[in-house]
Amino acid sequence: TEFVALRGISFQIQAGEFVGLIGANGAGKTTLLKILSGLIPPTSGTATVMGHDPFERTLEFRKSLALVMGQKAQLWWDLPAIEAFDLLRAVYDIPQDVFKKRVSELTSLLNVDKHMNTQIRRLSLGERMKMEIIGALLHSPQVIYLDEPTIGLDILAAASLRDFLKRHNKETGATIILTSHNMDDISELCERILLIREGELILDGDPKRLSNAGECQVTLKINAIEPQSQVVEKLGIDPDRVKPVDNDPLSWTIVIERSSLTTVLERALKHFSLEDFSIQEPSLERLVQKLFAEKRPSGGQS
Repeated sequence: TEFVALRGISFQIQAGEFVGLIGANGAGKTTLLKILSGLIPPTSGTATVMGHDPFERTLEFRKSLALVMGQKAQLWWDLPAIEAFDLLRAVYDIPQDVFKKRVSELTSLLNVDKHMNTQIRRLSLGERMKMEIIGALLHSPQVIYLDEPTIGLDILAAASLRDFLKRHNKETGATIILTSHNMDDISELCERILLIREGELILDGDPKRLSNAGECQVTLKINAIEPQSQVVEKLGIDPDRVKPVDNDPLSWTIVIERSSLTTVLERALKHFSLEDFSIQEPSLERLVQKLFAEKRPSGGQS
C-alpha cells in the first residue's frame, strides 16, 4: 500500500523569518523537514533551500543549516559537553578562536556553562536539549530546523529555551522553522505558521491574525437572577451557546462569532443591568483544532 506523506505543498520562506510548522501526528511535518534538510528526496516536485537542491547535500549547503530533533540525541552521550562540541568544531572546521567565543557566548546565554565538563547522559532533559541547541549553532547556520525542541521540558526550561531562540533569531537573522505541539512555542516565537493536515498545506499566515477571526467567549454578570430562557431570548442567540457559570447564579458565559460581538453586547446593555463583563479570546490551540476539524483544501482528500 502506498502512503502519501505530503501532497501539493508549495510555499516560500524569506531569510530571517521564524516560521511555525504545525499539524497533528502523522501530518507530514517531520517528512517535510527531512526533505528540506536533504535527508530524503521528494518523489515528485522540487525543493530549494538557499539556492541549493537539499538532496545533493553539497558541503556548502550542509555547513549552512542545522537540524535539531527533540526526540533524538545528536551529541555523543558518553562525552562531556565540551568534548562533544570540540568534535563538531573539527567536523565543521571552525577556527579555534571563533569556536571558543561561540561556546562561551552560547553556554552563558543558556546558563549551562557550569555543566561543560559533565557527561551529556548525566544532564537533565532541559540541560541536554540546551546542549543540543548549542551544538547545532556552533557553525552559525543560516537555516535552522527545530523539530519539537521543547518536548518533555518543564515550564521554566521551555520558557528559557524560547527566550534564547527569539533572541538568536533577532540578533543573527537566521531563518528558523519550528515544529511543535506546544502552542506557547508557536504563539510566542512564530510570526507565521504553516498548518499541515494529512500531508496538505491548509493554512499559511500570521498566527496573530487567527485571533481576530472565529469565536470568542463573553462572560456577563447580571445584577439580578435571570432564567436561561430569558437570557437567550433577550440576547437573540442559540441556547446551546449560553451556559451558566458554576457557583455563580448571576453570571453567564456566551460563545459567539466575533462578528456578532458588538450586537450581543448592545443587547445585553439594553436588557440587563450589568455588574461586569469580560471578553476572552480563543487560544491559538483552540483555533488550530477548529481549523483541523473544519477546513478542507479545495480538491483535497479528507
